[in-house]
Amino acid sequence: MLNGFQVWQSCRFSFKRRRMRKRSWHGMTGIKGKKIAGWLNRHTVARSALIGIASVTAFAGVGGASVAAQTGSKGSKVEAVHPASSKAIAVEVNGKAVAWNVQPLIKDDTTFVPLREAGKAAAGNIEWDGKTKTATIKVNGDVIVHQAGTSVVTVDGLAMSMSAPSLNIKGTLMLPLRSVTDALKASLQLSQTKELLTIRIQTDAVTKYGKEDAAIDAYLKGEGFSGMALVAKDGEVLLRKGYGFSGTNKLNHPDAKSRIASLTKSFTAASIMQLVEQGKLSLTDPVSKFVTGIPRGDDITIHMLLSHTSGLPSEFTRSGNVTIEQTIAELRTKQLKYEPGTTYLYSNNGYVLLAYVLEQLSGESYADYVSEHFLTPLGMKNSGTATPATATIQGYILQKNNEWAAAPYYVSQSGTGTLYSTVDDLLKWDQALRAGKVVSKQSLEAMYTPHSDKNYGYGWIAINLNGEKGVFHNGSGSGYATGMLRNLDSGMTVILLGNHAGMDMTKLLQQVHKLAAEQ
Repeated sequence: MLNGFQVWQSCRFSFKRRRMRKRSWHGMTGIKGKKIAGWLNRHTVARSALIGIASVTAFAGVGGASVAAQTGSKGSKVEAVHPASSKAIAVEVNGKAVAWNVQPLIKDDTTFVPLREAGKAAAGNIEWDGKTKTATIKVNGDVIVHQAGTSVVTVDGLAMSMSAPSLNIKGTLMLPLRSVTDALKASLQLSQTKELLTIRIQTDAVTKYGKEDAAIDAYLKGEGFSGMALVAKDGEVLLRKGYGFSGTNKLNHPDAKSRIASLTKSFTAASIMQLVEQGKLSLTDPVSKFVTGIPRGDDITIHMLLSHTSGLPSEFTRSGNVTIEQTIAELRTKQLKYEPGTTYLYSNNGYVLLAYVLEQLSGESYADYVSEHFLTPLGMKNSGTATPATATIQGYILQKNNEWAAAPYYVSQSGTGTLYSTVDDLLKWDQALRAGKVVSKQSLEAMYTPHSDKNYGYGWIAINLNGEKGVFHNGSGSGYATGMLRNLDSGMTVILLGNHAGMDMTKLLQQVHKLAAEQ
């Protein structure tokens, strides 16, 4: 590659020869009446030599031809830059400056980059079909497809619209920058001065995928799973990947935050067991000892609330800004569905009541208690209590026309479904429970032991995993379907945070576990 001085000398000689021929070039920059030699000397050559971003010929186009002479996919004239964007372009990938064979260009305020170069930067396998004029990039199990001249790129069959159609610059396929980075699940940062536009691309370093994960990956895609998936063995991540959309034209990244719905109940159960260990309450204490006015409060115990055998009805009024005190006031007016302690009935009300008891005994709000005793000490920095302002992935609900539509904000109540998290943070939760960092071994045994014919313990459901002991929990709520399965014998953990309502999470968890165990 030519160094800065060689580039300058080469261009100096070339421009001198052209001046001798009395030929004036116009149009490359949209600046009329000026010779290109003078413009390049002032704005490009010196900058290329000093910054090292590219040779002048690469900036102008392939083989040194002016970009004005090049054509788009439909033969239209392509202007690389306009007066507002007559600046050099520098590219950094993962913190290192790169000089691509074909440099990015700006047209109509849209920055275009060479698809092949970007795909190679992401360690993708790139294929070109000359008959259909279609480019395919395979990376981390994803299949990215784009047909030249169109304004659509698909990722695993999911269509993403681009801000502009792709361009064909002397045989090089150029796509809008943001569309390329979005499809590759890469992060993008742009910064500019009057003279220089710097493109900083951070390729996807979060996804963990290997050939051995192909069966799990294919299964989740085949089931239409949308969200984030993580599979780990003894705390070591085997698969970490995002599937589907998190919003309009936005793909799910594996480190995205999501509502976890009823996975919240495992935190509630652990909180109560901590109070038991501290002697602040007993599992046999009646709820009337802590909260007045609850129907049959003298007969309903803490154990019954934890195991969903209290007989309390399941649901409460869900609307924004309803306090836990208001929900408890509503609960006081409810009628029991069953005699306390006789029948399993999944009750969100029961876990709201547990959260209220926790607040009375600890002097902290449920959100503060969970944060202080679990999230902060365990380093779960991307977890907390959700609000409408929390940047979680969008939940979706299937409509009658078989189209997915954005779901309204998921309203829940303390103790039952208010938390958000990531798959990595939930793995920290899993590992902390296994290591005895949350509650004692005796408390864990009580949490994992079935207390009814439905195998529900305290915040966990017991499950037989081909002769091995396991626990799991699933959750659902306004656009979300979540699940976490933990093999207590083998150390295998499966975490699925989905943003399509109605997915059969129990089935997905068990099949992913089965495939992972077969690896």
